[in-house]
Formats: sequence, C-alpha cells, structure tokens
Amino acid sequence: MQLLVIKLNSIQAIPEYALLGKGQAEDRFTPSNWKKISSLTRGRRVMLLIPNNDVMLSTLSIPSSNKKQLLRAVPFAMEDALAEDLDNLHFAIHKQSNTYETSVAVINHQRLGGYTALLREHKITPYYVLPQLLAQHHQKDSWSILQKETPQPLASERVANAINSDKQSTEDKVIALDESENNISVRTSAYTGFSSHKSLLNSFLVEQFEAHPTQHIFTNIEQAQFPTELQECEFTQQDANVINYKSATEGLALNLLTGYLQKGGASSSINWKAWRPAMVIGGLLATAWIGILGMQNNQLKQQRKQLDTAINNVFLERFPNSRVVDAPQQMKSKLAAFQQQTGKTTDSAIPLIADIAPLLKKHKDITLNELRYQDGELLLKLNTPSLSLLDAFKKEAKDSAGLNVKIKDSSTTANKVEANVIISPLSSSDKQSIMENKA
Repeated sequence: MQLLVIKLNSIQAIPEYALLGKGQAEDRFTPSNWKKISSLTRGRRVMLLIPNNDVMLSTLSIPSSNKKQLLRAVPFAMEDALAEDLDNLHFAIHKQSNTYETSVAVINHQRLGGYTALLREHKITPYYVLPQLLAQHHQKDSWSILQKETPQPLASERVANAINSDKQSTEDKVIALDESENNISVRTSAYTGFSSHKSLLNSFLVEQFEAHPTQHIFTNIEQAQFPTELQECEFTQQDANVINYKSATEGLALNLLTGYLQKGGASSSINWKAWRPAMVIGGLLATAWIGILGMQNNQLKQQRKQLDTAINNVFLERFPNSRVVDAPQQMKSKLAAFQQQTGKTTDSAIPLIADIAPLLKKHKDITLNELRYQDGELLLKLNTPSLSLLDAFKKEAKDSAGLNVKIKDSSTTANKVEANVIISPLSSSDKQSIMENKA
C-alpha cells in the first residue's frame, strides 16, 4: 500500500508530508504547500495526522464482541469522562482479539469535519485520519516519547502567522504557540498513548510506568531529563520528524473516518440519550434471538441429516448393491418392479418409509425420535411444537400420501408435544373416497 501522509499541527498550520510504501519503509516530513501535496495523491492512499489534543484515546473493558453493540455501549460507558454532549462526538472503536479490551478514539464531530473539508477544498480525499501519536514510532513492549522538532524556517513562519492572527491577543498567541511546541507525545502501545506539556510530563510518565512498566524507550529527549523511575530503561534515540511505515499502519484500526458521516447526514439526527434504553434492550434481545435461532437451525439440520441417514441405511440394508441417489423414490421404484414381477405384495417397511419421509422433511418442526416396523405398521415417536401441527401432519399424510395416521398416545409439556404415532396404508375404499373428493 502506497501512502501519502499529511501532518497538520492545527487546521491553519503549514502542511507537512511524507511518502511511504513497500519500497520506502521510512521518510522524513517535509513542509510544503497544498498544490504540491495534491499532486502527490495519484496512486496513493492519503493518511491525515491531526493534533493529539483534538482526539481522546481510551481503553474500555466491555464483555461483547459484537461491533454494533459496542458502538452503542461505548458512548454511554464514557459519558462521565467526556466534557461534551454525546451528540457532538464521533467514536471510532477497535475490539482487541481474544480479550474484552476495546480501544476507543473520540473526536468532536465538527472538528473532524473541519479537517476533512480542508482537504476536500484542495481536492484531496483522506482515507485514514489518526492523531499524530498513533503514527509515531512504535515497537512491541516499548514506548516512544517524542517532542516536536520544528525546522527553524517553519517555526519562524508559525510565529509570524500566530502574531498576525486576529483571533487572540499577541500574548495569548505566543503562549499558545509555546504550548504547541512543548507538547510531547507518548505512545505506549499500538492504540494507546497521551500528550502532555513538557512541564507535566514526568508526573504522567511515573503514573503510567507504575501501572504498565516498560524496558525500552524511543525518544529524542535527553535521558537525564526523565524521572528516576525510568532511568534503568534502555533508551534509543529517535527522530521525531521521521515516520515509519510499520509504526504508522499499526494504528489504522482506530481510523477516525470509520463510520463517520458529515453533519447533516444520518448521524446528526440521532438523539443518543433519548434512545439509550431502547438501544440497550434491543441490542440484548437481538443477541439472544440470534443465538436461539442459530441453535434451532443447527438442531434442525442435524435432525434432517439423521433422518436421511436412517432412510439410506434401510434402503442399503434391503438393496446392498445399489447406489443411493434418492432413497425414498428408489424404494418405490424397486418395490413396484418387484410387485410387477411377482404379482404379489410384500410385508416390508420400505413403502411406508418411502411415503412418509418427504412429509417428515417438509415439516421441519417435527422431530423423529424413534422408528419401528411391526405387522405392516410403522411406529413413530414424534416431537412437535403443538397438537395443531400434529393434526396438520396427520391430515396431509392422508390427503397427499394415502396414509392412515393414528395417534396412539401423547403427552403435552410447556413447549412441545410427544406422541406415539402409527402409520399404515389407507384401505382401498378410503383411497377411492379421497380421489373422488379431489375430483
């Protein structure tokens, strides 16, 4: 996959870009203009990196693997930790395999829309949007702690842009710029990390280290500046302006564009709070019904398979040298041929099985538990959901298959009927009566 990576330190900032791909594992960010960057999009997917302060990263433990359920549950699980109304926020989630851990990225809907609109203005369509720290250097079981390294010409231009802006006083602009340049990004795993001002960094690092210690740190900060607790780690110098293909693509599961709709689209009309109870209950019911239907469907498949096997076994027992194609129909054909040759009938279960088998297959809710043959009658032990279904089966056996169905005995429970049924051929007069009624 060929990537054009665009980095923005704010929506008004000068864009920087890097090119990555299978043949280019690393590249250095280069300040440029939108015209130049737009010309580089052909044949490449665009990854936009936005300021860390615009995105909140979190990890939740939710006992569900269904993504739709997680998308409904995550906003409410995080509601107390969010300063904005849920209607104004967009959530991207990633369920980590074999655990209950769910990684979450949260961004203001309008702010994300501002970045995508900026790129569309310059005829660029982003494929991925990530906070900058999820694209910085990452290696398993290690941290990367990077301070921005701004080229001097670009830094000077930022100062000029800040001072010339009409949005704030000059003092506020310089303070804001200083905070931006002194923000330090800490990536602790493929999907987690945080951003901190340099003056507060050590206290956050100690807290994180106590909860999830590491042995290796990639950084562009002098080792002596780190707290004592981290001094025994192995330190490797890392250039903050260099981006690595593998590190940048490991966090793509938290792509902020996943499930994102522009304001005015379907997502903007949803009132999350009003629908919360219905959505939670609906999600639980849907999960339960899917599970039940799946189990029932599997049981029916197994029962049908067992019935087919039983019929095939009876056929092969009687005709061991035959090849089974359609056992019930083959039974009828062979019996007819036998009767034609001998001019006699035979006391066999085969005709009755051949006649009743299609009906048992058709009525999938009826379960065959036992089958016996005695004195020209077929004895079946059946389970059905209701007596009405058993009566319908009895009537259809008589009308369409020419069979007499007699219910020997039955017992009814809350959700099923167990019945012992006797199947026998109809008498000639009964068959004639059915034919006359059909006519």
